[in-house]
Amino acid sequence: MVLSILIRNLNEATALETCLKALALQQVNSEYEVVVVDNESNDNSVAIATQYGCKVVTMPRQKFSYGGAINFGINHCKAPLILILSAHVFLLNDNFLQQIPTHFTNEKVVGLRFINSLNADAVTGAFNKPQQTITWQTEQGNVAAIWQKTTVNHCAAIRKNTWQQYPYNEVIISGEDKLWAYEVLKSGYAITVNIPLFYTYHKPMSRAQLIQKRAQEEVALILVTGVPFKNYPTSFKATIKYAYGQFWAAVKHIKTYCKTTKYIKEILPIQKQHFKL
Repeated sequence: MVLSILIRNLNEATALETCLKALALQQVNSEYEVVVVDNESNDNSVAIATQYGCKVVTMPRQKFSYGGAINFGINHCKAPLILILSAHVFLLNDNFLQQIPTHFTNEKVVGLRFINSLNADAVTGAFNKPQQTITWQTEQGNVAAIWQKTTVNHCAAIRKNTWQQYPYNEVIISGEDKLWAYEVLKSGYAITVNIPLFYTYHKPMSRAQLIQKRAQEEVALILVTGVPFKNYPTSFKATIKYAYGQFWAAVKHIKTYCKTTKYIKEILPIQKQHFKL
């Protein structure tokens, strides 16, 4: 067995089933396993995972952290390569799994970053730019650059033996994937990014959940990079500047809406004269 697939899940039965259906459609000629780390779901997630032949391991909710859940799951994985997935991911290439080992032929490469199809710029870049192998030297030890470019744990592949040396941090509130990348790059390893293997990650969130997620990511960024409030500066001047920009962005949206409505009213009567169904 070459590959273990690790999926984190909490009450995501519908998304999990979509994820597993996409895996079942993969064209792959080698054996792999699927391990689901379930955080005591109350829905039928476990039944669905079992139906699709997954190994299910339960992690108590009170012990959850992103890094902790991944470490817990990898401990139950058998293969030397681990594909880490969120339950909200489904793979688009039918040879996604088949291609993963081919990107680990260089022993220095210990992690892979793939392309989220919802990011149009990343998709375009994957076709127009060759994949890149990132090292500590190529990024000149720039923590902020490493944060932006390296592995994203809703869909990332890593070597298990490297993880055994550098397990994920279980304390940091978010960004455990970025901190791991920082540590392995600093230790002389490499991560390949911009790989033209595509997936979709979409997790609907309430406004409160989105605010919490953004705040956690910003806190992690501050802790790892040492740069205070990079994306959400807290000074009064910065807040006013942000509000000013948002106000004029809203004005532009309203103008666009009004102009579009006016144009519809102008062309609809003309088109009605010529169009018959």
